[in-house]
Amino acid sequence: MKYWFTPQVFNNIAVSLYEFRWKFLLWSAFTFGLFMLLQQQVSYTTPNELIWLVIFLLFAALQSLVLASFIFFFQNLPSLKERQSFWIKFYQGIEWCETIMFTFILPLPMLIFIYALMTI
Repeated sequence: MKYWFTPQVFNNIAVSLYEFRWKFLLWSAFTFGLFMLLQQQVSYTTPNELIWLVIFLLFAALQSLVLASFIFFFQNLPSLKERQSFWIKFYQGIEWCETIMFTFILPLPMLIFIYALMTI
């Protein structure tokens, strides 16, 4: 049985995106900062377009933060470096838990933003 989401698949994706890890982190910090600045300007008379821009910036910051954390978590798999079977199984259990967690977390900011667009 072949799985689409395994620690090895996520490791391959993280290694291919490795050079962007700091860019994602910086983009997240920049957009969070921009969100905070624009949030101070929002009032009852603010046009809807500016409000949607502020909301988009928040979710873009969250998405880039999730992508950066994904790369940092999966760039190295400790189970591949370990020699003792107990520690290999222990690390593999942790890696599978991280895989399940990131399978749900990776698309979450984008899905919540789409949900917000559809409901408001």
